[in-house]
Order: sequence, then structure tokens, then C-alpha cells
Amino acid sequence: MRVSRTLALVLLAAFLVSSPVVASANQQKIYSLDSDLYSALEVLYISQGLSLPSTTGPYSQSEFALMLEKIDRSRLDGGLLTTYDYVSGQLGLQPKIQGNGIGMSWNFDTTVETYTHTDTTNFVGRQEWNRSWNDQKPLLSIGLETWPGDNFYGYSEFTVGNTYTLENGFGSTAFSTNIPVVPPAVLMDLDFNMPYRAFVAAGGGHWTFQLGRDRLSWGAGTTGNLMLSDNLKYHNMARITTFSDRFKYTFVTSFFPHPSAYYEDGDSSPLTGDGQDELLNGLYLFMAHRLEWRMFEDKVGLTLTESIMYQSSENLLDLRILNPAMIFHDYYIRSNANSLLGLELDYTPIKGLNLYGQMVVDEFSLPGEPVPSATVSNFPVTFGYLAGVKGVLPLKHLVGYGSLEGAYTDPYLYLRYTTNSSPTSSVHDSYGLNYVGVIREFTNKMGTHYNPSFLGYPYGNDAVVVNLNAGLRSYGNWNVSGNVFYMAHGTFDMFTIYSEVGGTKAPIVTTPTDDGSSSIGNYNDATYATRDAVSHTLVAGVHGSYQLSSMLSLFGQVDFITIANYQNHSSRTAGDVQLTFGLTCSI
Repeated sequence: MRVSRTLALVLLAAFLVSSPVVASANQQKIYSLDSDLYSALEVLYISQGLSLPSTTGPYSQSEFALMLEKIDRSRLDGGLLTTYDYVSGQLGLQPKIQGNGIGMSWNFDTTVETYTHTDTTNFVGRQEWNRSWNDQKPLLSIGLETWPGDNFYGYSEFTVGNTYTLENGFGSTAFSTNIPVVPPAVLMDLDFNMPYRAFVAAGGGHWTFQLGRDRLSWGAGTTGNLMLSDNLKYHNMARITTFSDRFKYTFVTSFFPHPSAYYEDGDSSPLTGDGQDELLNGLYLFMAHRLEWRMFEDKVGLTLTESIMYQSSENLLDLRILNPAMIFHDYYIRSNANSLLGLELDYTPIKGLNLYGQMVVDEFSLPGEPVPSATVSNFPVTFGYLAGVKGVLPLKHLVGYGSLEGAYTDPYLYLRYTTNSSPTSSVHDSYGLNYVGVIREFTNKMGTHYNPSFLGYPYGNDAVVVNLNAGLRSYGNWNVSGNVFYMAHGTFDMFTIYSEVGGTKAPIVTTPTDDGSSSIGNYNDATYATRDAVSHTLVAGVHGSYQLSSMLSLFGQVDFITIANYQNHSSRTAGDVQLTFGLTCSI
């Protein structure tokens, strides 16, 4: 295996060096998913009656520039013209070449964030904060960009901030900050897990290769995407993308800790590791290929994605599965892999209005296979659906935007067994083969800790979501938006044990479930059967930002949260008012 890997790296290096594609300027920079260039380009596409730009992020500078060529600047005015010039200006920036021929750039961002909320009992921990971890800023971020030649780019960052875990009480007080030396943290929660974004990249006018840590997002969703959302802090991945004005292909592999590192039968503290001396075994990886087409005079976008979660507790990787042209389902390795097929479509019928939808299928009965019923047992049918509409309203000096989105996920979506295809409440695998990515972190107090997130829809299985968003924006200057979010979530979660349903097996259920005992078990909650109600979450919030100068920017967000049947118990309610305010100085 080592010889094969070495040979592959040599061949790749030879290809990159000998590639005939040489750009007149280095355009291989990979833009973070945090960049507002993504939303700005989407605004321009919708406003000119085009289907959405590629929904597979992140992009390289070369890909951004190619997509911007579709926009006719002469047909723009007001806020749209300002938006175009903002995007064009950002993409036109080039590195300053040093004496050795290598481009290099540093950025220094200092951010002071404050967090205030009202419920210090139920909303403890960052996972309970509506402004997600990916939106919260470290105290200090130092980024280094390098351009070693026309076709290469590298990025790494150094940050000073608090860990995601914040085991010493984030939210347990009414007021806190992102400053590690301020109580209750007192340096105990200082983050030693950076960098969260660090990679090397190579590319040309129509291709990009990226190796390292970065976030990924696949889809047009505003609340998330069914195949791959950007809520995970990073992927340790390798990605190859080829693109043109009509077609794009992406192949990615992303690796995570094997579940055996944090799940053991009888473990009273799952998701907690044994420290740095722990021997890590097993393979657990996400692999996917994604094909995008632009059709019917750029009015329609069609995307087809297939992915698998591959798992081996014996560290075995069959290199034959690393085939970017294969139909992954047809490997027929059910005990090693869970495959997910996704279809996405978007259509811009008129200027300023886009319709989009996603569907994924995890499990269904083929013709001739038994369909679960009251008398017949088989694996549950598991689908996910997401649909929405996005609008753009050009104004004199601004751009108005809005979206309405709904999503539905089946109770067993993203879940799968490993080796035991007929588990019972007392005899089952110690962990499943699920579409869940886990980030392993070191903390001063707990040693190693494992933070799980769905790779697909952030709210996971057994959920019904509706979201309304609207705002005004002047790109590069200021932004204000309002959001209303509603979710009905059933009793199933990412730790629910996957099993056959119907007949003598577990009962057939539909979303949202209101009885935890309708599943056979839960890997992380021994009291799962006491869940007796659908939880209903309503969040209304306002977010704003303002660029005071080229160096200083202000931002803030306030959210009003109410949850009925909190944690799926009919006797519980919870509510919170959460306020985030911050100031960033960029050099």
C-alpha cells in the first residue's frame, strides 16, 4: 500500500509540473466558504436570469473568474453594478512576488466577541448557541498565503481562541467573551487544535487539486444541504475538481476517527477518548463524486451526487473503491459502506427568482424486494427532501434578497448497521455506520474529546424544517438580515440504532416520531425510551454587520428562541434570548 501511495504521489507531481495549462497570473487561491463572494456571485446570477452558479464549494480564484464571465456588466446598474465591481475587484487582486519568485501574504485579524443570554441552565455549551461555532471568531487569527509558482497555492492559519468544547461553562453565565483569559475559562479552554484551515492546492484554468484541511459545502440550501453541509469545522480531505462553463466534476475523500475510538459496549462516557496515549485504529472515510450540468441556455442546473461512508475496524482499505468513475452502490459491501445518492435541480424562470430542490435516498426497496409493512419486515425506506425559492431585488444603491426553504428527513436517514444486520435491543453493534463526521479535539481538562456532526443536513434525521430569510446588503460595506426558523424534530437522532422495521421487527414510523421506544435503542442515551413528544423549535433573529473602515468592522446578532417539548419530553419547555456583538480589526 505504501508503494502504491508513493507511486500515486509521484505521478500526480509529474502531472502538475508538466501540465500545459499555465495561467498568465496565479489564480489558484482557494476562497474560504466564509467569503461573501459566494453570495455576491449568486445574487448576480439570479438577477440576470441564470441558474445558480456551482453549488460545490469551495472555489478557486480561477473558477470564480470563469463563472463571473457569464455576467454581462453592461446590463447592470445600481446595487447590482456595485456588486459586480466588488467581486471583480476582489478577484483581480494578485500576490506580491518576493525576490525568490514566491508570492506571500499575511493577514492579522483581531476580534473581540461578547455573548449574552438569559437561560443559563438549558442553553449551556456552544452547541446550544444559535450563532454556530463556524460563525464565532477566535480572538486572534493569523493567516499565511503562499503562491509558489503559477499553478500552486498554500494556506495555513494560527489562531488564539477557545475550544469548541468549552468544558468550563460557556453559557453557564449570562455574559462571556471569546477572550481565553477571562473567567470562567482562565486559559483552561485555550484551543490547541488549530489550524482549522491548512492545505496546499494546485490548478490551472479548468481544474483544481486541494489537499489538507478545509470546510466543504455541496448544495444551494440556506439551512443546510442533504448531502454535505458546511457545519463541520473541517474535513481532512483530498479533492480534485474540473470545471468549464457547462460542466463540473468533483471527487473527494475525507477521513475521520473510527467509531471504535469513542464507542465501547458499556462505556459510561461515550465521545470521550483515552488521551494522547490512545492507539488509534480503524478507517472511517467519506468519499463522493459530484457531477454538475448547466442546461437550457443556463436557465437550469442539474447535479447528481453519489457518496459512501466507508468503515473498517481492521485498517483495511480496498484500493479498488478509490475509483472516481464507479457506481459506489454496486460494490455491494453493505457491512463496510453506507451509500447515499443525491439529485439536485435549480431553475431560474425569470430574472430575480430561483427555484431549487434536493433529494437524497439512503435506503429503498428495489423491484422484487419486500416493502416493510405490518406483516413484512425489511430495512426502512429512508429519503430526505429539501426545496426552496430565492429572490433578488435590485435597488438604487443596494441589493435586496430573500429565501423561503423547507426540508424533510425520514427517521432513519443517514443511519446504518455495521456487521449485525438483525440487531435487537440487547444484541446490537456497539456503533453504527452513519453519515456522521467526528472531530477529535484535545482539551486541558478532558484529554481528548470527540465532537460529532451530521455530514449531510445539520438537523439530521427525523426533522421537518421551515426557514424564512430576508435582508438588504451593500457588498463590502454593510448588511442587515432577518430570519425566522421553525423545526419539528422527532425522538430519533444520530445515535438511534438502525434496524429492520415492519412485521415482528421495530414498528414502521414516520417523521416526526413522538415515541422514543419505537426504536430498539440508542448508542448515547440509555433513557431514549422516555422521550414522548415531538420538540418544536421557533427562532426569530436579526443579524447585521458594518464596515467602519478598511481595518475595522462591527457585527451583531440577536436571537429569540422558544422550544416546546424540550429534548422530546412533553413536560419540558425552554427559551432563551441570545445576543452576540463583536468588533474585528484586520491588518
